[in-house]
Amino acid sequence: MRSYVLGIVASSLRDRWFLAALLACLSVLLTCLSTPVLLPYYGDEEVYVGCGLDYVVNLTAPYACNFEHPPLGKYLIGFLELLGFSRVVFLLLLASSSILTFLIVRNLVGSDSTAFLTASFLALDTVFVNAHRHLLLDPPAVFLLLLSLYLMLVRGHPLLSGLFFGLSVACKLSVLPYSLVFAHVILTGSGARRASLRRLMLFVIAALSAYLITYAADLSLGFHSVIQHHVEMIAYMSWRHGFSLPMAVNGLLRLVGKVEVWRYGGELSIYLNPVNVSFFTLANSTFTPGTGSYVIVGIGLGSLLWYVTLPSLLINTYWALTGRLSSVGDVVTLAGWVSLATVLPGPIDWYYVNALPALYLNVALTVSRLVRDESRSGLAVVASLTLAQALVTLLTLFSVIPFEVTLFTR
Repeated sequence: MRSYVLGIVASSLRDRWFLAALLACLSVLLTCLSTPVLLPYYGDEEVYVGCGLDYVVNLTAPYACNFEHPPLGKYLIGFLELLGFSRVVFLLLLASSSILTFLIVRNLVGSDSTAFLTASFLALDTVFVNAHRHLLLDPPAVFLLLLSLYLMLVRGHPLLSGLFFGLSVACKLSVLPYSLVFAHVILTGSGARRASLRRLMLFVIAALSAYLITYAADLSLGFHSVIQHHVEMIAYMSWRHGFSLPMAVNGLLRLVGKVEVWRYGGELSIYLNPVNVSFFTLANSTFTPGTGSYVIVGIGLGSLLWYVTLPSLLINTYWALTGRLSSVGDVVTLAGWVSLATVLPGPIDWYYVNALPALYLNVALTVSRLVRDESRSGLAVVASLTLAQALVTLLTLFSVIPFEVTLFTR
């Protein structure tokens, strides 16, 4: 196994495109480590750090602290905080996820320059970068998901792929819809139907085993606590992230045009005034300090390719429905649609982290079919886009241009 991994590393390091993508990732990493980057602060990390330390120091059961999310990501954060280099490791996860994206795209699309474009844009995406500057659950979840996809799509290992997919879900449930992609790959692959079903069963058992083992500490409260944990977690997710048309529309608007449009209509306050020990008077007060709206416009947010992610997905879908894509293209297109499930809950920055690799894969697929990317003109396009995004990313990291601005209207 060791020689197998070392062989993959050695062959990759002889590849100039791989080295170029690695250089882009390391440049972003060094910039984040050496400069005071002024990007939005994500306060959720305080909860994950606190519970992670409780898990590893006080051996607190996951059910007793932040039951809203699976525990593995918080265990990782807690251990890394104790060791003192948690933020460095999370930035290394950024580079690792980008490199895995490079390897997946190169093997699926067969184009080095397109793989470089996809990986470098992911590494330079300011939302992706900022999420990895915080100790959130999404960075380890997306890394493990990409590793699982690599093992399935490139190496064809359903057992290892299932193990890492289960660990990915154990970091954050938002990656669970990608199980549809794995099921599609296994069931539509070559071989007899019965063999495909055996591979699917192997994948499911491996994923479920890896997922459940991360709840071992809950057993200290009794076996029922594992079930109760999931009941309350699902109830919370359905309440907190249930479908809302305004949230879903703004989630897509932020992706398509880096814009959010909100209307403010007032507030409702309800007071409970105790009169005696057994009787309460209910008084409500409705006030509207003014109706109006505000628009949030992303400037340095995301990357230049955000504007073409959805058009690329729609183009690929048309090609898939008309039989113009290979089975690989069908998988990429399916992954793109599945990724939107993480965007519909609303325009929260880190919600996009799990979707961006699949959406960039769709851009890569479209580019590979429309442009002869190994030609001189194709290479010029790749170089120009990458340099332009590198400039935007650096200007945003150094606060020369704003991450986003809010415009109020009446």
